[in-house]
Amino acid sequence: MRYETEKKIAEVVRTFEDATISRDEWKHAEHLTVALHYLSLYDIETATERMRQGIFKLLGAFGVDLTNEMPYHETLTIFWMQTVADFNAAKIGVSMLEKANELVRKYDKDYPLRFYSHEYLFSDQARAAFVPPDKLSVD
Repeated sequence: MRYETEKKIAEVVRTFEDATISRDEWKHAEHLTVALHYLSLYDIETATERMRQGIFKLLGAFGVDLTNEMPYHETLTIFWMQTVADFNAAKIGVSMLEKANELVRKYDKDYPLRFYSHEYLFSDQARAAFVPPDKLSVD
């Protein structure tokens, strides 16, 4: 994925917020892009809460029955928001377009597995509430 314009980034954010992005289009790069947008505007707590609420809204729009299926993952949400916040803080003065493209190029979806074992990261416990890494410290 490569963004050609900031308008495309704004479109990803808009379709996330109004829950019109399709399930096929809502991939890892789009998650990171929305996180970067929020972290460019808000403190990490506010940005994380907006991301969390938006994901739940989107799951509802996808028709996911949250009483039977829970694709939301709290540990991954917190992990990625902190990772993107750290990335963004190191990119002061860089355009949103450059940051978004570097971010999605640098961090693939398996990046958290550098810090978490697969079994631990995808446990019910890690899905329901944040758990610290069991392999390497994120610091």
